[in-house]
Amino acid sequence: MQSDTQPSDPTTVSARNFRALWAGAAVTNLADGVVKLTLPLVTVSMTDSPALVAGISVANTLPWLLFSLPAGVLADRVDRRRLIMMMAAARALVLAVLGGGVLADVLPLAGLYAGALLLGTAEVFADTTRMSVAPMVVPRNRMESAFAKLTATETVANEFIGPPLGGLLAAAGLAVAFGAGGLGYAGALLALAIMTGHYRSNRYSRSATSAPSLRADMWSGLQFVWRERVLRTLLLLAGAASACWAAWMAVIVVYAVAPGPMDLSHAEYGMLIGALGVGGVVGASAAPALTRQLGRQIVLAMSMACFTVLLAAPAISSSARLIAVTTFLGGAGAGAWNVTYSSLRALVVPDQMMGRYSGVSRLISWGSMPLGALVAGFTAELINVRAVFWGGAALCALVLAATLRTVTSPEFQRVEARATASHEPAPAQPHHF
Repeated sequence: MQSDTQPSDPTTVSARNFRALWAGAAVTNLADGVVKLTLPLVTVSMTDSPALVAGISVANTLPWLLFSLPAGVLADRVDRRRLIMMMAAARALVLAVLGGGVLADVLPLAGLYAGALLLGTAEVFADTTRMSVAPMVVPRNRMESAFAKLTATETVANEFIGPPLGGLLAAAGLAVAFGAGGLGYAGALLALAIMTGHYRSNRYSRSATSAPSLRADMWSGLQFVWRERVLRTLLLLAGAASACWAAWMAVIVVYAVAPGPMDLSHAEYGMLIGALGVGGVVGASAAPALTRQLGRQIVLAMSMACFTVLLAAPAISSSARLIAVTTFLGGAGAGAWNVTYSSLRALVVPDQMMGRYSGVSRLISWGSMPLGALVAGFTAELINVRAVFWGGAALCALVLAATLRTVTSPEFQRVEARATASHEPAPAQPHHF
């Protein structure tokens, strides 16, 4: 088992490589935060239809449903760092085109949808692959700490700094916001360029007479997840929660930005979404300590409870203060869940399966997002926006009950024991990550 979980090139495990990956993730997620706030604002400027506004979220998240499995297979076949760099370059190019279209006032709604689809596709391949690179640059005994740092940084950039910055940039000009996002992706490309070593899975690091077909690799990834009953169940629960999250994100702009019930400006809306990031930082940073003190079971259950509160608040009130507080709590729950689950997965899943597992994981947990956004758009159009929040809160309450049942099961205890047993002793020369 130990040999299966080591990186194919041991020289990739270094503080320098982790810091470069960390910096690239930070800049990428900062750009993500700016762009994902700007896309719905541009859409709102083109149409007042809740369904069409939600459609931009559908377009941006649909690639998680379509391409998660191929992305995971590809991450196990190619140099993972180079693939992430290619996706950063592609996103910078797409934003240059979108920014130019907005600036010249020639960008149609269909063109915006196409751009959102391309940006989402590049995100699928980059994010799935980045999750496979992290275990290759970090010693196993520091895995949880490294994932906490990555998750906290990504949350800060994507949800805390990115949205408020995006709101301010959008106030200066929507084309300016797109341009800033493109510069962010270019910065990520530079950060990743300084990493050393080769980042191919040890499955393909040696010459082979033949490689399995794409379909065979996707099927093996699905089979692996199916056998891991607890991880599979947690993924399904995360998928249901992600659908609710996407529904919230798809219509909150209609509810929050004037003339919506909350009557917020673009900059104020950015601050509201930024509360997700503040909570995410707190949750991700606290997750390792909470896991040590309380155990993974309680942390996962608390995380889902926070998420339920996020959905319930706008269903019962339009108070900006109340919704900001519950948005913070929802972000904290998401951050804690991501660190707790990611560290468990990294300790259980072998390296040669990590890309395919990440692909299946993203398919289940994020592939539900376009479905949630689609349902939210039609519900808001046919009934009202508040009905979206009521439905999401009810579903999250059911997910919370299922989470409580899962994390108290004997199967979960066995997975916990297996993860603990897979820890390696600390190296003689410690790495300062």
